[in-house]
Amino acid sequence: MFLTAAPAISGADDIQASLTKMLESTVEEYRKKTPSPDGVGALVFVAGPSGEWSAAAGLPEGAGPDSHYRIASVSKTFTAAAVMLLDQQGKLRIDDTLTDKIPGTEAPYLADSRRCAIPDKERLRIRDILSHRARIFDVFNTALPQEPFGGMPYAEYTKQSLNEPDHQFTQDEIIAFLAANKLQVKEEDTVKGYKYSDTGYTILAKIIERVSGKSYDRFLAENFFGPMGLKDTSAPWSAYDTDLPEPFLKGVARLTSDGEFEDVTECNMSDQIGPGNIISTPRDIAQWMRGLLSARGPLRREQVERMTAVPEGNTTYALGIGSTDFGRGHSGAHPGYVNLVTYSAGDDTAVAVVTPFVDYSRLHEHLALLNDVTRSTREILRREASPAP
Repeated sequence: MFLTAAPAISGADDIQASLTKMLESTVEEYRKKTPSPDGVGALVFVAGPSGEWSAAAGLPEGAGPDSHYRIASVSKTFTAAAVMLLDQQGKLRIDDTLTDKIPGTEAPYLADSRRCAIPDKERLRIRDILSHRARIFDVFNTALPQEPFGGMPYAEYTKQSLNEPDHQFTQDEIIAFLAANKLQVKEEDTVKGYKYSDTGYTILAKIIERVSGKSYDRFLAENFFGPMGLKDTSAPWSAYDTDLPEPFLKGVARLTSDGEFEDVTECNMSDQIGPGNIISTPRDIAQWMRGLLSARGPLRREQVERMTAVPEGNTTYALGIGSTDFGRGHSGAHPGYVNLVTYSAGDDTAVAVVTPFVDYSRLHEHLALLNDVTRSTREILRREASPAP
């Protein structure tokens, strides 16, 4: 059912040499245009039926496919897959609204209480939250109203108002904040109904827990991490679980255009359970994306097809999975880490590109770097797979 290691092929050395040369030249060109400190570079990992390849450039010695990093919003693929698995098992229905009853129970998906009374709760379908079409206010990436919140995102406001840098965020707290302040995205602030929302995926994590009776991290471990052999993947939830397992890629970030790069490897991720808290490695995350989208993981083919069907109104985003020029997958950005993980059904190959740095003054160039590496990697694979004339 799940993926197994593939035998090496005769052209493996050619692919490796081409991959290394491409990455080194691409990173060198990026660094010429965008001054950055030593240790800023990229890593690419490829997993397909013919083998696995990895290359790193500009990174400290030892950086490789088994180095841990924060996958950020690529975590949403796990959350969405968990919802689709529960749907497959008949334990929830993605076309239900949040006020509908969980199958076989008298309990709604979100509790019938004042603390869970988020705007338009009775019309919000699980499917629409998955596809970012539910107009759920993103408290972590959107400035809150100036009064009384000072125009800050929720995490910053909470830390400052409570003076708790190690504040333990919970899904219940975040949902209650939405409900108490009646926060909702205005229709005119969407793109044909689409508006990306981390907080929507916080709500999905809560639904996963209510339906399964298990914590979010335990559900993922029992249904995905363990069965799919993702031995280096975890979903930390504690405010005090701020480290990365060894070995890891040190993450650095420049938060302002006139600031300096600083080490941001350690982080309280309790506010990102559901949308972005997962730690993985390039090898594991490529294996995950390949296993999930090839239907060799827990989801059956028809569920994968439902998950990857882009709904009307959206351009590229389906149910926790996006369509790109390089295949289907997801990107993710968090202070210290930006990555792009894609899978192409045509050659049954996944490509993970990881950059353990963020320069918020040059995000356009940074995202272009990930796209360039992915595009060039795909070209190398196509060229080496083509028979010689």
